[in-house]
Amino acid sequence: MTPREMLEAAGALLREPPPSMAHCWQRGCATLMRAALEKQLKAYWSSAAPSVARSAQRHQLLALPSYAGSDVAATARSTWYGLSRAVHHHTYELPPTTAELEAWHQDVVALMPRLESTPST
Repeated sequence: MTPREMLEAAGALLREPPPSMAHCWQRGCATLMRAALEKQLKAYWSSAAPSVARSAQRHQLLALPSYAGSDVAATARSTWYGLSRAVHHHTYELPPTTAELEAWHQDVVALMPRLESTPST
């Protein structure tokens, strides 16, 4: 799946979760969004700085301000960390809220075009 297809699937899950996913759709939605963001970042780094594409996700996020700008990097970093926390199930934590998921979805959708262009460094 492409990052856009993953985001579309996450959006569909967010709008109308199926009854079969009554207790897990939130984490499924967050997982799709995080995977879309990670895949888009990998594609971005493959053209911008291939050596960074092979690095850990945290390292990619740390290098992003130098290539894509501080606003893109801040949004990507906060969204990725939020989604990373959301996808891990802990018995003492509630799943992410619909409002949180909608905000992350908007952030990832907004990041996509900014991470499709090659940086001008």
